[in-house]
Amino acid sequence: MDEIFLRTNEDILVKASKYKQQSSTISLIRIEELHTLLGLIIFSGAMGNNDLPNRELFDPTLCGSKDIATMSLERFEFLLRCLHIDDRSTRENRRQNDKFEPIRNIWEIFIQRCRDLYKPCAYINIDEQLLAFRGRCPFRMYIPNKPAKYGIKIVLACDVNSKYMFDSCPYLGKNAETAPAELLGTHYCKLITKTIYGSNRNVTADNWFTSVPLAEQLLEDPINLIFTGTIKANKKEIPSEFKHNPSRRVGTSMFGFHTKLTLVSFKPESQKNSSSVVYFAQ
Repeated sequence: MDEIFLRTNEDILVKASKYKQQSSTISLIRIEELHTLLGLIIFSGAMGNNDLPNRELFDPTLCGSKDIATMSLERFEFLLRCLHIDDRSTRENRRQNDKFEPIRNIWEIFIQRCRDLYKPCAYINIDEQLLAFRGRCPFRMYIPNKPAKYGIKIVLACDVNSKYMFDSCPYLGKNAETAPAELLGTHYCKLITKTIYGSNRNVTADNWFTSVPLAEQLLEDPINLIFTGTIKANKKEIPSEFKHNPSRRVGTSMFGFHTKLTLVSFKPESQKNSSSVVYFAQ
């Protein structure tokens, strides 16, 4: 909040200097008012009003009087235009080395709080989420089979019991400068589980993350994590016997063992072209 407060007031000074007359509408923001502004944004989302025009949100005959009781419509719109979280004067230079640089400082502060203030249970789920967004963003993605289609892809580590997100990182694309030489799924899985290394917790993920090398790496010191995940049947590590067989009886399972790893293939339906494969690291 202190960082947002500082950067927002910097932008207010720039925009207010262009007005001929000074007024309370374009005055500097106070920290209490910043809390109020963010509270209004969160409240409108919780009430399902975030798609309404601002003039309707501040009309007491339509959405009640909570918004208009906190600040005027003109002040609300002015603060939204000035709301900033980084130093605009150095943004372009910093962005050349990192697409996420304009928001990275605030993001790291927030995620570190999520890590420090919560102790996850023994079972962790790793997955990805597409946050709907159609604005300008160098790493905005288009995924046609998602409800939103356009958005920012975030990789999450969540507690299975409480659904609390205790770690996360943005997906910046395959060609990002920070992209590693290893598989992207492996990289992101290891990255957002660093805070639970050595805890022997159980990590579950889908086939975008799962691979045999990942399962083997998570088992070794100093990581020491148990991994469970679905794996694509076309992976070279999957024996041909575990792949689709029309003559195989529905509801049957096949097990394969190698050192500390267990492979399970289950056939749910006769119409399926490939079996459902699950990879366990024990």
